[in-house]
Amino acid sequence: MNGAIKAIIAYMLNRKVIGAKHTQEEKLIKSKTKWLNKEELRVFRKQYKKLLGNQLILRLKKRTGKGSDWHISLNPRKLRESYEMILK
Repeated sequence: MNGAIKAIIAYMLNRKVIGAKHTQEEKLIKSKTKWLNKEELRVFRKQYKKLLGNQLILRLKKRTGKGSDWHISLNPRKLRESYEMILK
């Protein structure tokens, strides 16, 4: 598992970004992946898409003051899997 993926899930668990509480996707991903090179970023994107496909992370289009952005939160029904990913 990629370190950036673990960092994103750990951040969301620590801040309790679960279910209806959400955070801006672009801002969070930029802050956790700015130190990755091209190959690591490619691997990160594959793993991130896999998490979205498994519905471990929920992604919603939210309207903000400056337009509409993608926001993410952890799936409350899959918290056990989230904690297991962090511990591996």
